[in-house]
Amino acid sequence: MRVGYIGLGAMGGALARHLIGKFPLSVFDLNQKAVDAFVELGATAAATPAELARNSDVVLLCLPRSSDVEAVLFGPNGVAQGLSSGKIVVDQTSGVPAETRGFARQLEEKGVLLFDAPVSGAMATAIAGTISIIASGPKEAFQRALPVLQSISPNVFHCGERVGNGQTMKTVNNMMNVSCRLATLEVVAMGRKFGLPLEVMTEAINATTARNYTSQGMLPAIAQGRQSTKFWLALQVKDIHQAIGLAAEQRVPMPIGGVARSILQIGLNSLGKEAQLEQMIGVIESMADTKFVDAATNAEFREAK
Repeated sequence: MRVGYIGLGAMGGALARHLIGKFPLSVFDLNQKAVDAFVELGATAAATPAELARNSDVVLLCLPRSSDVEAVLFGPNGVAQGLSSGKIVVDQTSGVPAETRGFARQLEEKGVLLFDAPVSGAMATAIAGTISIIASGPKEAFQRALPVLQSISPNVFHCGERVGNGQTMKTVNNMMNVSCRLATLEVVAMGRKFGLPLEVMTEAINATTARNYTSQGMLPAIAQGRQSTKFWLALQVKDIHQAIGLAAEQRVPMPIGGVARSILQIGLNSLGKEAQLEQMIGVIESMADTKFVDAATNAEFREAK
């Protein structure tokens, strides 16, 4: 089975690397350095998305937004121009479900099946090959492409045959994750204002029912002075805005999600479009007029232990 991968950014690049040596692999990205790195590892560079599609049985896309997917699929020298009946497109973008279903309908006219398969997990899990892949769409296409997905990670889930269900599930996960992250950071900021060392709070929280992904991953990283996540803040804002839009379609109120979006937007406006999600730590510190890490206090805590 010949595989093509378009979108070799931080996440797409980490996912596509697992395909090297397992399938004949063609790659395309606007970043020539990223393409060159894959060629050195044994992949073949495609001059255009159309060329990649002509030389692939399964084409995977991992792009920032659904608008980017549309451009790559149907723009000049786009994927659609190189597709023929029987081929499969897998959209790993955290996109808009309704738009993805529209792409699927257009490609179905050419005898091509598309399904979505976004991923959920930290960058470390993408690199390790254990990230969760949440797919949805025609079972026939999913089963044929499953060996490709399982080469990226064994943790593959199928959320039904309706295209976009996987992206909806990813949106639910994103909203829950970011809301919990911000809530955890703000209450820890309160604890710091009372003089509690970060390490004390982290240990206590993780021994109680309040423990969560942020308390177990981000808080220890802050205490140790290392980065815990690598993700563009602008994309996080896009994801949560998308989630609130989907909720509005179904008349589901999202008051907590709305507050989380506003805090992220404040951060993005303050830090600029090149900011990382990690920099929201500084935003929360500034809002509370505190610092999460007090080297002297943490040192005393470690000595006491």
